[in-house]
Amino acid sequence: MYHFGMDYFLSSIGPIAFCMKTTLVITLASFLLAFIFAIILALLLMSKNKVIQAALKVWISLFRGTPLLCQLFLFCYGILPHIPGIKDFPLEIQATICMALSFSAYMAETIRGAILSVDNGQMEACITTGMTTFQAYRYVVLPQAFRLAVPALMNNFIECFKGSSLCSMVGVTDMMLKAKMIANKTYRFIEVYLAVLILYWALNMVFGYGQKLIERKLSAKYYGGSHK
Repeated sequence: MYHFGMDYFLSSIGPIAFCMKTTLVITLASFLLAFIFAIILALLLMSKNKVIQAALKVWISLFRGTPLLCQLFLFCYGILPHIPGIKDFPLEIQATICMALSFSAYMAETIRGAILSVDNGQMEACITTGMTTFQAYRYVVLPQAFRLAVPALMNNFIECFKGSSLCSMVGVTDMMLKAKMIANKTYRFIEVYLAVLILYWALNMVFGYGQKLIERKLSAKYYGGSHK
């Protein structure tokens, strides 16, 4: 009969948590890159050029319709190692690039929907006052769209955080790979994987609390603190 070993559970938390930095760096870097890519994709999707729209829809469909793990293997072992200037990047950076491309496909639709939710009259008013289209997006449309997109973007961030665990499959030493290494060495799979699960869960709760703070701050900014 299997007996849960509390000592194995507690002793595995430290080494796994030591790799938390890698997990967080990959998550934050890939999300920020994905956010930048997504804004560009969203604006291009709203262009009137049918060729650009068709090409981007295929691109987005590719990343949204295939598993992230498959994409990581393809990019980290098949594509990126053959691109000059990128092939010598550490595996962590290559995995980050792949995740950014993948999650930008999801975030692009979120941002595009948020932009379309902003009253078109505001863009017309900006143009009327002499602002360029870029200035109108930069100072008027995108800030409002961002506020509307925060809940969905935070969900994307959470998914990005959880998806980062798949980077362990291509050799990135994050919390998940460290847990696998400890479990394979001690054969105490329940204790070790419970430890890494709790660490992911705890971080996820911290991110959830951060989401509430961001939404509250944005609401106070646009509603004068009266919005709950």
